[in-house]
Amino acid sequence: MKNICFTFISATLFLVLIATVSHAQNHQGYYMHIDYLHIEQTEIINFERSIEEVIKPIQRARIDSENLREWYLYRVAFPGSRDTQHNYVVVSLSSDICGFEDIHNQVAVSFSGDDVDKMMGIYFSLMVPNHSELWRINNSVLASEDAKPSRYFGMDYMDVPPGMEYAYQMMEDEVARPLHELRMEMGNMKGWELFTLITPGGSEYGYNFATGNYLGNLRNLEFGFSEELIRINNPETNVREFFDNIEETRDLVRSELWELVTYVK
Repeated sequence: MKNICFTFISATLFLVLIATVSHAQNHQGYYMHIDYLHIEQTEIINFERSIEEVIKPIQRARIDSENLREWYLYRVAFPGSRDTQHNYVVVSLSSDICGFEDIHNQVAVSFSGDDVDKMMGIYFSLMVPNHSELWRINNSVLASEDAKPSRYFGMDYMDVPPGMEYAYQMMEDEVARPLHELRMEMGNMKGWELFTLITPGGSEYGYNFATGNYLGNLRNLEFGFSEELIRINNPETNVREFFDNIEETRDLVRSELWELVTYVK
């Protein structure tokens, strides 16, 4: 196999880029729980009204109890296929995989007995996912901790063949991340992350890795891995070989773009 780690990236430039974003926070090592929701058109007004009254207070209580670190609600702006069965996405982050269990118990200390039962009844009637996924965040570079979350989040779902997991991880760590950091320095993105799917899984599921791109506006979608960006990173890069090596490690299954509705952190 070709050495995909060092063909394209200068170690010196990599260290310089790391230094320029040393102020950044990251989620590396966190767990990420995703719920994919389909809210009927007739229920959207009721759903969005309940966000401030019920859903966010519950997430704040979970964060206060240190079970969650951050919580985000997105509207699906551009779905990944024509028959996508979800229009909202809930993303929860925790440093402990057990932080996603027993929500009722996590928030019970924050509300009275009658209130918590009523709120949880409303919560579970609204937050019924079509399906859920549990991921681990393997790599992460984001804007400063105090910054407002980006307006858009792009999720790229990858199918990495058996036996190629290490090569793919190395490609993302050593080749892709420095390019994304360069995009951040140029003001074309707010952050980037690499995820490994924990469950569900299996060859029939369709994907086992994903990358996340934090974008401030739609025009940043056009500033991806261009030949210009690659040559800024390393003028000696063989661009065709660069993309061939990327394609060897994974198939891009689908891409979705989500727009932030609200968050708690």
